[in-house]
Amino acid sequence: MKEPLVSIILKYALYATFVAGIIVSASLPFMLETYVYITQGHTSIGTAYRAFIVPFLMGVSIPCLWIIMEMILMLRSIPKGPFVMRNVHALYRTGFAFLVLVIAFLVKCFMYFTFLTMICAIIFVGGGLFSFTLAALIRQSIVLREENDLTI
Repeated sequence: MKEPLVSIILKYALYATFVAGIIVSASLPFMLETYVYITQGHTSIGTAYRAFIVPFLMGVSIPCLWIIMEMILMLRSIPKGPFVMRNVHALYRTGFAFLVLVIAFLVKCFMYFTFLTMICAIIFVGGGLFSFTLAALIRQSIVLREENDLTI
């Protein structure tokens, strides 16, 4: 089965996003002052805020990169057929990564509240629920396919 053009484009976009995420995550402790200066126009950030935000951003980058890697691995299964148990497990892991992000952003809401942080937490709740729902849907389709294969 030939891989659709959309999945090829999506796969390379995910590769680029993954590489960009690694570069940004690795440069974050060194480039934080520049990021703040460019985005907010301030010349410096507070020591207490820096002590919180650097570990926070480094910590949330790990589940984000994990989610992207799981999506890349799921896209690799499209030519062989996407309805495999490996994709179900990947979607469950992705859902748990989203829940880790929700917890991290809720902690940030209590420490340094911003509306964007709250919106990110809500979006990550939706992403986690979507991942769990899609995992259950694919699991059920695998069961139905196996039952259908046994009846033929």
